[in-house]
Order: sequence, then C-alpha cells, then structure tokens
Amino acid sequence: MIPVDPEVLAARFAAARPEDFVGHRQTGIDAMLLGRYEDALDHLDRALELADTDGRRLTVWINLGDVYQYRGEFATATLLYRRAVDAARAVAPDALSFAVQHLGKALAEQGDPDAARETLGEALRLRVAEGDPELIESTRTALETIEQSPIPLPPAVTALLGAAPVCSDRHEGMSGGVVSVGGAYWMKRGPGAAAEYDRLRWLAEHGVRVPEIAVFEGDVLVLVDAGARSLATVADDGVSVGAALGAAARRLHDLPIARCPFDGGLDASLARARRRVLEGLVDTADFDEENAGRAPEEMLRRLLDTRPEESDFVVTHGDLTPANVLEGGIVLDVGGLGVADRYRDLALAERDLRGGGGGGERAVAAFFEAYGPIDPDHERSAYYRLLDELF
Repeated sequence: MIPVDPEVLAARFAAARPEDFVGHRQTGIDAMLLGRYEDALDHLDRALELADTDGRRLTVWINLGDVYQYRGEFATATLLYRRAVDAARAVAPDALSFAVQHLGKALAEQGDPDAARETLGEALRLRVAEGDPELIESTRTALETIEQSPIPLPPAVTALLGAAPVCSDRHEGMSGGVVSVGGAYWMKRGPGAAAEYDRLRWLAEHGVRVPEIAVFEGDVLVLVDAGARSLATVADDGVSVGAALGAAARRLHDLPIARCPFDGGLDASLARARRRVLEGLVDTADFDEENAGRAPEEMLRRLLDTRPEESDFVVTHGDLTPANVLEGGIVLDVGGLGVADRYRDLALAERDLRGGGGGGERAVAAFFEAYGPIDPDHERSAYYRLLDELF
C-alpha cells in the first residue's frame, strides 16, 4: 500500500535499502511519486535486471513508462507501454487489461483521442470479462474524460501560440522531439527542452549563433524559426558544407571549458547508454551498415572494455552533423552540449560528411581544413561512432 502522506513516503524512501526485485521496484515507485525521476529509473532498471519472469518484466516496463510519462518523455513512455501490451498478449494475458489501460491513458494525454478511445475500449471489454467493478469503473472514467485529457500548454506558450496550436512533425530529420508550429516556430517539450534552453542561453552569452528563444515555461521551449537552410539540405560538392561544419566545430571547441557547466563526458554518456540498452530503447534498425545485426548488449560491453582515456576536453555539441547547423553558423539541437573529448564531435561530423550523400572525401578534407590542424585519431573516432549507435 502506497502511503498518501508525502512525508511518510519520503521517510520510507530515505530508509529504503532494497536488495531484491520487490524492494527495488517499490523504491522506484516511491521515488517516482516523490518526483525523483532519476532515482526512480535507477531502481526500476535494477528491478528489470533482477526480474526472473515475463510477468515481472512486464510490470517494470509499465512502471518505467509511468516515469517517462510523468517527466514529459511521451514517445519513450508509449514505446514501453506498447512493449508491455505485446508481452501481455504473448505470455501474460492476466495483465493485458492493465497494460492496455496504461497505453490508452497515455495516448489520451498525448492528444491522440481516436487511438486512445480504441485502446481504452479494448481495456473496457477485457475488464468487463474479468468482472472487477472497480477496474471497470476506472476504464469507463478514462473513456469519458478523453476529450479533456491532453496535457495543456503553459500560459505563456498559450499566449503566443494559442491553446491548440497546429503542430507538425513532418520536417527534416523528424527527430529530437521537435515539432514545427505554423512555419514560424519550433516547439519541444520535456526534460530535453529544459536542457536545450539552458544550453542555448549559455551559448548565446558566449557569442555562438543559436535560434532565438520565443518563450520557455514549465517544460515547453518555443524557438523562432531562423529562416535558414540546414547544411544537410545544401546541394553542392560537399566542400562548402564541410567547411561550414568545420568552422562551427572550431567555434564550439574554442569556448572556455572552465565556464561550461554541462557534462558530456564518458561517465555520463556510458551511464545513459547502459540505461537505453537495459530498457530496450536502442533502435537497432538505425545502426550503421558496419554494425547491422549486432546486439546492443555486445556493443555496450565493447565500449566499456575499450574505453579510452579522456584528456583532450573541449565544449562539444554532442550531435554535430550537417542537419544540426544552419547556414550562417546557427547551431541547433544542443540539448547534449557539454565538456567532453573533442572526438565526440569530430567522429560524427566525419561520419556524416563521408557517407549518405554528405560529400565524401572532399567534404571531410574541407571540414578538417576549416577546423584547423589536428592529428587524426582513427581509433578514438571509431569509439565515439560506436557509442553514438546506442542513442
């Protein structure tokens, strides 16, 4: 039974010394209810490692989905709920209505009423067959409140964009959780938005060109469309793109690391990679050709076993690719910016310029000419390319 009194809950969490599956799962749930989401993920990840049955794994996936949902990472939450539903259909039918209910409510909160209605309708049919009056009523209530379910935008965002702005994720890249609003703004929501806001402000204070912040409130960031093309859309022989990307990399890497409060080093990166592997969040279909068919678990072990020394620290972007730099040197998608080895950036820039229509060797040569003299470390570059596969 979960205590209602937050002081009792906090005291129980502080005293917890979990050692088994049940203990870590309960402590993770307590941390979630206290809003301590990183602690919640740590304990639930440990519970997932200790889960010895399909049913236990299924319940932890739902709990993890709840944590991501509460902290605003809706796509990750939905992925975990769907995985729980699929597992319940296959191996744990007794838990199916529970899993479907969570998925349906998440879809409603994310503003997809048609899918939510269909999903919650299935949950209701299952619960009617099961015959539990309380569960039936819970699902009926969820169905009745679908129209009121979408999470409202903060007041300052509503004042700028309206209460129900027309958003589209049909844009270049279609990643990073960013949506286009009316062709004039870009909007992001969740912890990634807060991280990006802090880094955009820091970069602007240090003279780096970034998109203008229209408004930031709660966990919603709105940026003004800069009206410039990304380097990924510039059609040429790759030389100008490589040169522009190299100049952007040099501008970032010349920033004073002593003044940068953000960490992009391997301790933090490998911990995040481990979480993504453990929770099954790695998109193996997006692996580079050289890694096709490899298991994320094996790749993580290799990264841990061959971890290089970190000694050449600079302020890194974290995803320095042509898609994340606009003409004029405007830098985008900086939520991962932090102090790290310079090859965190150089490896990805070279990879994208060399392949996939990026311009090939001429683009790479132009990149390094603009970046400035450096003795290439191919082993270090390969390591950071492998690390990026897990994100």
